[in-house]
Amino acid sequence: MRKGFLAGLVLLLAGVYLLNLGVYVWDAGLCLGLGLLILGVTLCRVFYPPAPKTVVSAPVPLAEWFATRRKGVWRGVALGLALLVGVLARRKAPESDFTAVLGLWLLALGLFAATLPARVGAPSTLARLGRQEALALSLLLIAALLVRGVALGRVPANFGGDEGTQALLSWQLVERPLGNPFATSWYSVPTLSFLLYGAAMRLFGAGMAGARALSALVGTLTVLTTFLLAREMGGRRVGWAAALVVAFSAYHLHFSRLASNQIFDPLIATLTFWQLWRALYSGVEGETPAAWGWAGLAAGLGWYTYFGARWVTGMVGLFLVWRLLVEPRFWARHRRGLVCLALGWLTMTAPLWIWYAAHPGDLTARASSVSIFASGWLTREMALTGRSALALLGQQFWKAVTAFHLTPDPTFWYYPQAPLLDFISGTLLLVGMVAALLRARWPARGLTLLWFWSTLVLAWVVTENPPSSQRGLLLVPAVALSVGWGVEAIFTALPASPRRKVDWLPRVVGLMLAIMALANLGFYFGVYTPRRTYGNPTAWVATEVARYGAAHPAAGMTYFFGAPFIYWDFGTLAFLLRDQPGMDVLPNEIPEVAAPARFILVPERAGEFTALQARYPGGAVHELRAPDQRLLALIYDWPAP
Repeated sequence: MRKGFLAGLVLLLAGVYLLNLGVYVWDAGLCLGLGLLILGVTLCRVFYPPAPKTVVSAPVPLAEWFATRRKGVWRGVALGLALLVGVLARRKAPESDFTAVLGLWLLALGLFAATLPARVGAPSTLARLGRQEALALSLLLIAALLVRGVALGRVPANFGGDEGTQALLSWQLVERPLGNPFATSWYSVPTLSFLLYGAAMRLFGAGMAGARALSALVGTLTVLTTFLLAREMGGRRVGWAAALVVAFSAYHLHFSRLASNQIFDPLIATLTFWQLWRALYSGVEGETPAAWGWAGLAAGLGWYTYFGARWVTGMVGLFLVWRLLVEPRFWARHRRGLVCLALGWLTMTAPLWIWYAAHPGDLTARASSVSIFASGWLTREMALTGRSALALLGQQFWKAVTAFHLTPDPTFWYYPQAPLLDFISGTLLLVGMVAALLRARWPARGLTLLWFWSTLVLAWVVTENPPSSQRGLLLVPAVALSVGWGVEAIFTALPASPRRKVDWLPRVVGLMLAIMALANLGFYFGVYTPRRTYGNPTAWVATEVARYGAAHPAAGMTYFFGAPFIYWDFGTLAFLLRDQPGMDVLPNEIPEVAAPARFILVPERAGEFTALQARYPGGAVHELRAPDQRLLALIYDWPAP
């Protein structure tokens, strides 16, 4: 060791000497490189001497090595299979059958899940519930399913164009041959979410109600996962308050009744953080509970749904970094679990990353199109209004932060013409925010604050037209948790008096939450639904035309006089009338047709009907009108049946 050190030192001296002379520069560099390498190896041995070899152990047999590391080996195999799935899906022709590829991916997920222990070291949240509380939770879930699942084909009355487009893609994906579930499609949305909706339509029917059925189930399941997360984080009162908010919030209820994948955002988030919380704070030291793996799988699944669910992965990372910095021995206690979480996430998302490697633009295309920076919105607004970037960002922040109390959703995705929360939930949200801020160092409160404020900024502050409701659904569980913290703060600040025989506070709070639930249901079904504002007037016209067409199918080709206001491939018409052929007719044109034919004219082009009828006389006229007798569409079947 001493000779090696001296040799390295001599080489360094020679190299430096040659450099000082300015001659033989390449030789000097070679001497320096060799000298540094030799010195580094020598000093490493000095500073970190090897442990003394007392017993020379025999090589471990392969079978014994595998037995001690079998879970890690099988998880590695699962990840390898997932990567293979991505490669196979990328190489197959788009028109090929992807059933075998999908099956291989499910096998990889099943293989990973099989390595997770059945128990996490402590009774599950559900197992700790008493009989009465379990019964009450079951009744709440039944109620949540009923308010989401009843009359899906009529409430909301309009079937939006985006709903129709997603439903059509979903139905086409599950038709034989099965399409590629590991690609991207409409607005760069991953196709696996369309596969899920298509599978649901196979079960519930390929109509309005069947297309919306999966969303109703996902919304109901979110009530359960919110309860489990909130109860695990804050106890019974927080759990029930949060679950009631999600169960009856008009905002969440509305998107639970749409055939659109935004409703997955709250489910992915609550499921992920519930499992993560179980993994971190189940009271089990030194083992890798199954919850780590399930959290990774759940967070990974979010990458296949709406774009908001992708931020769940970011929040998990930020939360874990925070706990790593403040909790003693965090890495030592949880390193195995963290590796398991990462492997679960990679196994779930690997096929999608193979797709993005070949189509990198799809990864950020949607985010760039709605970002106030990437889309050029901020620059345009500065030029148009003369206001500074800081002032415009302040305006964006104000609209976002007041969405639950003042500023209504400006989009036709919801357009309630009211804030996103009722006054009771809105008040409890503010109380909960103050209570959480005062205890921000507590993990549960800190997670709630991280969840709420980071999502608020990414979903609304830095995107166009805030607060756009379809981008903010990831906030719903954070709002529900905050309401739960508000309820808990009330009980903490107003403790029961030992002199009173009856504690009035639980009854008052329970009455408030009951009024909250009834107010939301009354608003959604009694006030909002009759307005038919969802989907805009175009969706209203298209829905009524589609309903008429489904009840009275055209005998021949349909000629649609809708351009430039609405086209025959509008999502609502394209899905609900997918089996009826049709084509667009441009303004002031009358096509040559062969009988039988159907002509449909929107109100903006109803003036062309006189010339059309003169060209093709003897047909039957049917008018579609709104309840206020406003014309929605004019239908002319020629010749009369």
